[in-house]
Amino acid sequence: MEYYFFYGSLMDRPKLAKILENPGWHELHSAKIVGWDCKMWGEYPALVRGSPKDVIRGMAFEVRTSKERDSLIAYETAYESGAYELQDCIIDLDGRGRVSGKTFVWNGEFSSLRAGTFDLKDWKLNQEGF
Repeated sequence: MEYYFFYGSLMDRPKLAKILENPGWHELHSAKIVGWDCKMWGEYPALVRGSPKDVIRGMAFEVRTSKERDSLIAYETAYESGAYELQDCIIDLDGRGRVSGKTFVWNGEFSSLRAGTFDLKDWKLNQEGF
């Protein structure tokens, strides 16, 4: 079992359930990571190395099976020819301690990114066609 840090569309439980092919409840915990910066690639966020003061807020998910891990990796690394790659990180579980974990970071051309922030509510509205 290992924690994964999500900072984009994977924070959406229905999206996560679809990727994991499991409609059950998926517990997500408020969390943050330090030392990363968030840029935007179209409508999707992309983590890049930041300063030691940079903080990214998101959600932590405890991956419990190899099938869950493999589904997440397949989804994130197959998209647009491997635009994301898996990296180790330290996840702060918002007052419940820190754990070693993983997150998906940008693996593409930096010139493809722009400044901006990801808003899950806005993303969900766009997915619904509003």
